[in-house]
Amino acid sequence: MLPLFFCRPFGRVFLITLSASSLLAIAGCGTGMQTVAPPVATAGVTTLVNMGDAPADRVIGFEVTVGPITLTPTSGSAVTVLSATRRIELTHLSGTNETLGLVKVPQGTYTGASITVSNPEIVFLNNLGQTVKLEPTFNQAVTVTFTPPLTVGAGMPVINIDLRVANSLTFDAQGNVTGLNINPTSFNLATSTVAAQAEQEHENGELENLKGTVSSVSGSSFTLTVARSGTSLTFTTDGNTQFKEGASLASLANMMVTVEGRTLADGSLYAKEVEGVETGDGAEVEGLISHVTGNPATQLTFMADHGSGGGMDDSKTGAMFTVDVSKAGFKADQSNLDTNGLSSLLSSANFPFDAATVHSGQRVEIDSRHAVSGTSAVAETVKLQQQTLSGTVSGLTRGSPTTFTLTVAPDSAFAMLAGTTTITVYWQSGTDLHNLPHTLTNGDSVRVRGLLFFAGTKANMIARRITP
Repeated sequence: MLPLFFCRPFGRVFLITLSASSLLAIAGCGTGMQTVAPPVATAGVTTLVNMGDAPADRVIGFEVTVGPITLTPTSGSAVTVLSATRRIELTHLSGTNETLGLVKVPQGTYTGASITVSNPEIVFLNNLGQTVKLEPTFNQAVTVTFTPPLTVGAGMPVINIDLRVANSLTFDAQGNVTGLNINPTSFNLATSTVAAQAEQEHENGELENLKGTVSSVSGSSFTLTVARSGTSLTFTTDGNTQFKEGASLASLANMMVTVEGRTLADGSLYAKEVEGVETGDGAEVEGLISHVTGNPATQLTFMADHGSGGGMDDSKTGAMFTVDVSKAGFKADQSNLDTNGLSSLLSSANFPFDAATVHSGQRVEIDSRHAVSGTSAVAETVKLQQQTLSGTVSGLTRGSPTTFTLTVAPDSAFAMLAGTTTITVYWQSGTDLHNLPHTLTNGDSVRVRGLLFFAGTKANMIARRITP
């Protein structure tokens, strides 16, 4: 197991975002604490709010508490959109985002926001391969200016906020994180409108890989409480909704599930796929594998960056877990992934995932029938999860599929854990080429999100999304 070190405060963090009845954001520091909250918005335009993360090579965990939050209009009084606090973990969202809420925002123009930020936690690998946790002492109101101002009109807007972690930290000559240097350029705020269902992507209405517990079922609808953030989202279902792994509308109450969904034109949410995880006292824990014991594997060690269910609480995020996988089943989560033409995913020589091929550097979800005990668990299922790697393109060969070599930094967390700097990427017709400024060419720097497999020492990734 990698040793875990705890370091003391070193800086400040900025955050902006809209979240479950709230707008969250990350930005520059303000002064003073807000003591009286303006009225909470109860009328206005339904607004879908997403939050994501652009990764830093060494950072494997970034968590922070956010709230209360207010918005500042060009005229009139400030409006509170979040009166409570939310705990958000960002690194597992690299290359995608999480829908944090459908909120009512009054029509008009907004020049900025005020937010209280506290208890940031950063986990990274140092140059010796050791896991280091930094926990700055910080609790302060923060302000941000929207440039240009945020305009909410009659249509259904989508607000997407990315935190550029690599631009928000300071590093020493060995690549170790030494402090925070967050400023307005650390963040990217983009707006769009909800697209037609067949055209939806993660930034304009698609809901991707939402995990949580079903709190209630009513008719053909169910309400999901999203893990970690506590956001409450209600989904409709119909005869086309796919229920998997023991899930059904009748059995959803109190079940932990993963939901793939769409946003409808009227602002409601539709579940196209619902996969059961666990019920009762069970738990699910996710993270990046740092060590595999045994061949075939009998135990996995990883840092938990997400999870829910029995025994999971805030203290477990950022902690190193040891998981007994000696009797676990292994599977790859193929949701939203184009595998056409690649033969059978689990039996192909290029894309195996089982106890003999699970590898350090892969991101997995552990499903357990029982609550976690401390930072230990017994896995019923090990699910390979999508992850994001950043690097340089070479050896581009166009075809069906198109392939290229992605070379990551030798001192990145992935390279140190996996023992390789090169990954063969399979680019399918269904791969989302997202915001690329030109046709992909050798020498381009990109982020690739997808499923990562190891065939011996060779790493292969089926791409879900490629972004600059």
